[in-house]
Amino acid sequence: MKWLRRLALWKRGLIVLAVLLVAAGGVFAYSTYNHADALIKKVTKSGTVVDLLKAEALDGESTGVVNLLIAGNSADDAGHGGAQLTDSIIVASYNLSENRLSLISVPRDLFVSVNGSYMKINAAYTYGGMNTLQEVVEQVTGLTINHQVLINYSAFKEMIDAVGGIDIDIEADDSRGIYDPMIGFSIANGVQHLTGEQALLLARCRNDPTYDGRLAYGLSGGDFDRGENQRKIALALLAKVKSSNVFSNISTLKSLIESLASNVQTNLTAGQLRRLYDLSQKVAANDTVTIRGTDESLLLANYRDATYGSTLIPSAGIGDYSAIQAYVATVIAPKATTTTASTTSSK
Repeated sequence: MKWLRRLALWKRGLIVLAVLLVAAGGVFAYSTYNHADALIKKVTKSGTVVDLLKAEALDGESTGVVNLLIAGNSADDAGHGGAQLTDSIIVASYNLSENRLSLISVPRDLFVSVNGSYMKINAAYTYGGMNTLQEVVEQVTGLTINHQVLINYSAFKEMIDAVGGIDIDIEADDSRGIYDPMIGFSIANGVQHLTGEQALLLARCRNDPTYDGRLAYGLSGGDFDRGENQRKIALALLAKVKSSNVFSNISTLKSLIESLASNVQTNLTAGQLRRLYDLSQKVAANDTVTIRGTDESLLLANYRDATYGSTLIPSAGIGDYSAIQAYVATVIAPKATTTTASTTSSK
């Protein structure tokens, strides 16, 4: 009968269509995998996209503390003067037993010795890459750096956008909030939701003088306030990553990988990148400081160099980092032991 023949033709047609769809899906999946794999290999020291599924121990885990050097520059910003300078330098120190993260800022104007010549620390990268910057940061802080990450403007913005933006509590020392006329950015006090572009502008804000009489406000501490905001942004991004379930959200993971590919340099393997993510999910407490010390005990002093102009040196004198190292050691010291000791002594 005709209707039976038509039904048979429809069945064969549906089977052929199903086969074509499965084949197309396989090609797409294979293409997507290869693309992601190529991106991972571009970002990490070694490994494949599959290695993101299995964590590999970070260097230094056997000591109980892992130290990660995070530096940011604007190498991807065409026409930006001094684009290779690392104007953001932070050491992220993670205590595994306490799941505590300490973010320690190193001011970009710190006057240090690089390969026998003195200069601002933000120029160290230009004289030997991240390894040279790492050596100088280790000398200043007394910490052993286990891993390093260099991030440019694009990665910074795209990572934040990939997780849907971040929430930051703006706590400026001016009731109006923050205004930096040099980059055309202003923001009010209070909790604000920031896009990647807005977060980048906040990370760049400081009270620079202008050439047309406009006055900045809200960052009387200059670069120190900028460093504090950078640490706030880092913690806000961490909080968003923790709540985003990145590895179970294919779209978010894809966006993050693509943002990292051309804009991040690191000596982490793919498996270590996964381990870093896993540890980020466990952070139970955090500290954020600068090696400037506290208002009651300043560890840095202003210094003027004939070549570099206004810089910063240790209060103890050029090249004497002993007090800074002692302060950093206190910041990352186990808090549980300290708490137990004070509780015991108070009884």
